[in-house]
Amino acid sequence: MRDKMLRFILVLSLLLNASMLASAGYTHFKQSRYRNIPFDHGVPKPGQRAPGWILGDLSLKPEQLRAMQQKASVFHLDLETKGQEINQKRTGLVALIRADKPDGKAISAAVAEINRLQLEVQKAAVAHMIEFKGMLDNDQQKRFLGLIEEAMTKRGGLYCP
Repeated sequence: MRDKMLRFILVLSLLLNASMLASAGYTHFKQSRYRNIPFDHGVPKPGQRAPGWILGDLSLKPEQLRAMQQKASVFHLDLETKGQEINQKRTGLVALIRADKPDGKAISAAVAEINRLQLEVQKAAVAHMIEFKGMLDNDQQKRFLGLIEEAMTKRGGLYCP
């Protein structure tokens, strides 16, 4: 009886470990699939929503696509730099909060700095969208703004082109 119970526990443990390993592998695969899609290699495959996907849905002329990709790569590099700065400020904020006697003024200043940087990001994103809108014809503008609206409302966020 005891051997049967140990075998059952061993099999259960092996199944649990195998399912955890499969789950971790699947998650890694799904995340790395989107991380490794380069922005400047044309239109994403159907069904994929990688950075720059909006450009693929606009029927752009080759010269429009090149110009937008160039501007987008500069924008995203700046966005990444600001994002890293925000993350550093957040780490500093957590360190301030962890202190035995948190300094309220320093915490307020850190929060204000994070808010300022996030506002800069929002303003840059809006300016970027307006710049892109100006590079499009009327039909493309309608589709562009529709895609932006869909991204903001239905998906809960926006990845700027």
